[in-house]
Amino acid sequence: MKSKPEDPSQLSLGYFFPSGKTNFLYSDEAARRTPAMTKDNLIALARAAERVGFDSLFIADNWSGHQRVAEEFGHQSPSYHAPLLAMALLAATEHIGVISTFHTTHHKPAHVARMGATLDAFSDGRWGWNVVTGFSADEAALFGEEFVEHDQRYAMAAEFVEIVIRLWTEHEPIDVDGRFYRVTGRIKTPRPVQQHHPLLVSAGASPAGAQFAAQFCDQLVTLANTEERVREVDARLATLTAKTQRTVGTCPFSMAIVRPGDGEAEDEYARLLDSLNVEATKEIAADVLGSIESSRSMYEKMGEEEATRAFGGAGSVLQLIGTPEQVAQKIISLKQNTATTNLLINFPLWSPAELETFAPVLAHLREAGIWSPPEDRKWSW
Repeated sequence: MKSKPEDPSQLSLGYFFPSGKTNFLYSDEAARRTPAMTKDNLIALARAAERVGFDSLFIADNWSGHQRVAEEFGHQSPSYHAPLLAMALLAATEHIGVISTFHTTHHKPAHVARMGATLDAFSDGRWGWNVVTGFSADEAALFGEEFVEHDQRYAMAAEFVEIVIRLWTEHEPIDVDGRFYRVTGRIKTPRPVQQHHPLLVSAGASPAGAQFAAQFCDQLVTLANTEERVREVDARLATLTAKTQRTVGTCPFSMAIVRPGDGEAEDEYARLLDSLNVEATKEIAADVLGSIESSRSMYEKMGEEEATRAFGGAGSVLQLIGTPEQVAQKIISLKQNTATTNLLINFPLWSPAELETFAPVLAHLREAGIWSPPEDRKWSW
């Protein structure tokens, strides 16, 4: 069994794997310049991320496809089902971890326990679960379900995860007659390789979501576009984890454009902003505003048009734009001044060649002593 090592001096770097032609930066030029989302291209991308030295791949997911303009232009589309894509990427790689999304609201605990155990055992302990409750009435309708109120979804998720962990860790049959779920029996082997259970991640910024993370998760993924906002998340988590007596790392989203010369990355970013698809951005923002508190707050403060441009231009995430030295210094500062344990990095112009531009950044981070390759550490997170 693999157990998670504790080394707070080390930073984990996750690659936010494409869940569509574009994510965060809804630029039509970016959609035109990124590869087709085929088996060969996605496997090549995962292998490139492993070769460069990323610790993990993170696969987001949702179910309903009602974003018509976004789908037409390739923004957050096409999107492969995360656990099925995870198995393909785990089979094609050797060291890199893969974190995939499973929704609790639309599954039963035995589904996730069985599939998660298969993914983790098959990969020799390289799988992580991004625990998502779902936030869309359209998703609920797709499953023929009533839309569940926000805080109750997290109450359901808490009971769901407790049952999944018991199915993973208890070898005798369990008997649960809970508020939301009834489960009797045990799952077939294999069981997860990771001890005591696979990595658990969530992204809820609301009070109920943060409390859920403090109780069950190893990382809280967050939209925070400055170090100051990351520290605000750190402080909220510290208050909650003091009560649960658990350690939960902060995991900010970021967007990277790295170029060798001064100003080149900034010029690239400006070109991409020129083709921002405002209508697609509005569709995507309308979907998430009911769930992601920081995005809703941004709209309330800035107004619809300005906020749409900020949201669609990756304004809600940390921006790693510059030369390798400049980007490395931003990451080193983040590690030194916040409680960040994992940094999720999205590349708007994703391709194997684009991921290679990040290799010099990793060399600087290794020299600074805050990162080492996962194959050296024998662990993905």
